[in-house]
Amino acid sequence: MKGLDILKDAGWNASVPPNGYINRPESIKNNDNPAGLSSADAEIEIETTPEHMNLVSGDPACSEWTRAYDDPGVVALRERLREHNGIKGLELVSPDNPKRAAELFHRDGFVAIRDALDRDQLTRMRNAANKAIVQLMEDDPDCSAGGGAGGLPHRYSFGGGSASRHMLHVDEWCELIDLPTTTPAVTEIFGSADYVVGGAGGDIAMPGAIEYQGLHSDNMWSELPDPYGNVCMRDLPVPVLTINFPMIDLTFENGPIRQIPGTQRSRAPIPNLAEEPEWMKLSTVCPAPAGTAVLRDIRAWHAGTPNLSRDVRAMPNVEYYAPWFRSEGIMRCMPYEQWEKLSPHAQRISRYVVCDKGEKVIGAGFMDPRRKKREAYKQKQLDELGEKAAREYLARL
Repeated sequence: MKGLDILKDAGWNASVPPNGYINRPESIKNNDNPAGLSSADAEIEIETTPEHMNLVSGDPACSEWTRAYDDPGVVALRERLREHNGIKGLELVSPDNPKRAAELFHRDGFVAIRDALDRDQLTRMRNAANKAIVQLMEDDPDCSAGGGAGGLPHRYSFGGGSASRHMLHVDEWCELIDLPTTTPAVTEIFGSADYVVGGAGGDIAMPGAIEYQGLHSDNMWSELPDPYGNVCMRDLPVPVLTINFPMIDLTFENGPIRQIPGTQRSRAPIPNLAEEPEWMKLSTVCPAPAGTAVLRDIRAWHAGTPNLSRDVRAMPNVEYYAPWFRSEGIMRCMPYEQWEKLSPHAQRISRYVVCDKGEKVIGAGFMDPRRKKREAYKQKQLDELGEKAAREYLARL
């Protein structure tokens, strides 16, 4: 199970039933999650990130399928996606037009910027992502544990799978922070260069990820304590912006992210998979070439889609917080040695995630889809620090 060769035949494990080994209760249908990081644990044990504890109902449409490339249900869905998938008239903005990028972002809640990564950087980032995926698969060769939003099998989260909760201990992820192709657009969107880095991770859809993720909004905050109920986070300018970088061309069949335009300010309830209209499942950011930057207001309704191809679809990301916004989601996860290599702008906006010189990032370098193994690894490192040093480290996270 060692080396990148594992990725050549990854996915399409027919022994993994739809929606995973977990008995997902049908009673959990609401995808809206205002509690965000404060979410209570799910009613069942599931490998997912805290803000996505609401997405545990699975995808009823494929409940009778076999996770096989030629399953009749899979074949029929693939053909339907071939004909209908993708946002009609999707505009890929040039990196030298940040004003247009900001205009589309504020209108739709997302925008795609083409040619964000050059060939060399795309190759380096792809190799780094593949190494992380291999680590995740070493303890989950059939991709049944899964993870990320909703904890579906055949899906992983780079950040959720890292014992440090982020990937800023890796050079290639740090290189994404300040790009000449994206920094002007981020600055234009926030109206200032005083935003900060909140973390980095991303998601993976393995071949054979036949389920749709439920639409959801990523909440990295507790709601505003307005006693009159007049103002909520959706009434404010964008608080958190995420940039996803697809490592392969996004196509109709390999799990392109879906975005519902204009929902970043919506107070309407988010429909569950059984209720949402068909066009929302087809509202995907494709086609888009590898190395595109997909900038997203994380409040906008979005979700993963089935990867019915034979290719691993990975999208590393970086998260940015608005100049006026802070969150408990920010934690120190970047080694000082990585920070020293950054541009002056990247150093400044990474000031809340960098550790002290000589300080170890607890959990960095250990990837596993199972929470218990990640927590055990971190606890071992904390024990090695000693009680006082471990307490101080956790207090400053």
